[in-house]
Amino acid sequence: MRLSRSELKYLRSLSQKKFRDEEKKFLVEGWRAVKDALNSAFKIELAAVLSKYVESPDYRAILQQLQDRRVTLKEINEIELRQISDTVHAQGIIALVHQKKYDPSQLIKGRPRVLVVTDGIADPGNLGSILRTADWFGVDAALLGKGSVELYNEKVVRSTAGSIFHLPVVEDVDLGESLEMLKKNGFFIAATASESKTDYAFLERKPKMAIVLGSEARGIGKQAKDIADIIIKIPRFGKAESLNVGVACGIILAHLRNSEP
Repeated sequence: MRLSRSELKYLRSLSQKKFRDEEKKFLVEGWRAVKDALNSAFKIELAAVLSKYVESPDYRAILQQLQDRRVTLKEINEIELRQISDTVHAQGIIALVHQKKYDPSQLIKGRPRVLVVTDGIADPGNLGSILRTADWFGVDAALLGKGSVELYNEKVVRSTAGSIFHLPVVEDVDLGESLEMLKKNGFFIAATASESKTDYAFLERKPKMAIVLGSEARGIGKQAKDIADIIIKIPRFGKAESLNVGVACGIILAHLRNSEP
């Protein structure tokens, strides 16, 4: 069945944040990302597929999974796909997925051990990298403070490389309230700041930890600094002006994993 004009218009509208917020839905591009969505608890409502892939044996398994999940399948042409896609080279499939919303109290009930918290991460690629890295190192969940880029922004979704479907993420949290709540629930708060005199290597593994990361431009805010139990830095040995926050996240999480008993 062909994608209708009204459906095309609707999918195109989801490139705008206000419509994603209103509809509580977002778009996922590419076969790998759709496969990750299928293997998660996210609900897929519709998938638009290039006609040439519909009968392809290479994608039959994924298309069958979509049908088994009662996802509406529609055929689409190259021009229509480019009108919807956020990438120059679309990968032949776009799926309409329902957003999932969490709140911090839900996460605490799940007894998490390690959380990543962002303070004002505005770059979509950086946020996606943080979430992908957090997923790699087995972080239990992420909290995005107010001022961070929207989780379901197309560039964030794409740069997570599927990790958005594996890692619970709470958006738009009041950082002060959330960090205080975590402390009351026994979390040790470690924040990062380039001006700190404490090397990250001195960070000790605790039973429950929250790692606070700030933007490369502004770092973490005063509120997070005041609440943090420790403020650490990654020392510079070369001449680079700054370290990408996604890379910094990986260095700290790798250190914590290597510090486990």
